[in-house]
Amino acid sequence: MATPDPFHLSKAQRSVASLVVEGHSNAGISATLQRSESTVRSHIQKGSKIVGCPSGSSRAVYAHALLTRKQVAPPSAPRTGIHFTAREERLLHALATHSRIDGIALAAGIHRDDVRLETDALRCKARALNNAHLVGIAHSLKIFERAAHEAPAGAAR
Repeated sequence: MATPDPFHLSKAQRSVASLVVEGHSNAGISATLQRSESTVRSHIQKGSKIVGCPSGSSRAVYAHALLTRKQVAPPSAPRTGIHFTAREERLLHALATHSRIDGIALAAGIHRDDVRLETDALRCKARALNNAHLVGIAHSLKIFERAAHEAPAGAAR
């Protein structure tokens, strides 16, 4: 007998989650799905719990959890040929796993005062609407899959 998926979102939660990953605001999701903003917030809060996000997680962390657990499909990359440097990939990973600026800065290896500027530049480069969309684009480009399979020279796998 197959084990049930512990990360199962309802159809309504998945509809909202897909739009979060595509970079829509709560107001935009509300208008698109013709639901109240409080209903949208409720679906996001419940969805966050289901996929294991800590309370207060950013939308980028929520998007990463959704995509990692294959609850929604990643958005289409806005163009082909986007290349991220190792520093940019560290920042992408930090945005996907940390909600607070200090955590992002530490994980990315940058000064906390530079997080916003570097994140804005990265969103511009990827043509992302916001950080959740940026994480979604990184998933569509397989950035996180590649990082999981690559280890520094001499590192244990």
